Amino acid sequence: MNREVIVEEGIVVSVENEFANVAVTQSETCNECSAKIICKPKTADENIIKVFNGLEAKPGDKVRFEIKGSTLLSASFMLYGLPLIIFLAGIFLGLSIFSIYNSKELYAFLFSVGLVGIYFFLSFGKTSKTNKEILPKILSKTSY
Repeated sequence: MNREVIVEEGIVVSVENEFANVAVTQSETCNECSAKIICKPKTADENIIKVFNGLEAKPGDKVRFEIKGSTLLSASFMLYGLPLIIFLAGIFLGLSIFSIYNSKELYAFLFSVGLVGIYFFLSFGKTSKTNKEILPKILSKTSY
């Protein structure tokens, strides 16, 4: 999966600075696709994917873009792996910090949930900058 490259086609819906939102029609293979972690459903038949717009595509342009397997692994780790590690570390750290209280397990749990919340806020909040290296890239465009 690390060396896998998925090439898809879609139509640019909107452009935001250096990035484009591309509408991709769902097919039968979408259920088995490993890239669905980065797709956002727009309708039952369509997904929206944010891509790096290096070719300056405009809304209405038909584009081909690639999604690298290493990107999917990074996204999966950032969404699932790292929060799990932070959660478990927070539990153990919280048990040490709150050991003098009667409800130390509750406080450790709340501390851990707070750490995961801070991680998501800092990583995926509006103030975080999207990394051009991990987003899918437009390979070609066709203007209409």
